[in-house]
Amino acid sequence: MKHVIRNIRRLRLDRELSQENVAFNLQISQSSYAKLESGQSRLNIDRLYQLAVYFNVPVEELLKM
Repeated sequence: MKHVIRNIRRLRLDRELSQENVAFNLQISQSSYAKLESGQSRLNIDRLYQLAVYFNVPVEELLKM
């Protein structure tokens, strides 16, 4: 699962987006998003799909090692 979180963080940083921006678009708090990105909160399949849609990448892109 750490590789998925790493891929999400990489996409966010590559696009020069803040945690606040991503969180706003996912309709969650920045602190909730920060916990997700730090691994303190579990990433469920619905949130994984939301992130793939937000970043405009296939879910497989987030899952790859």
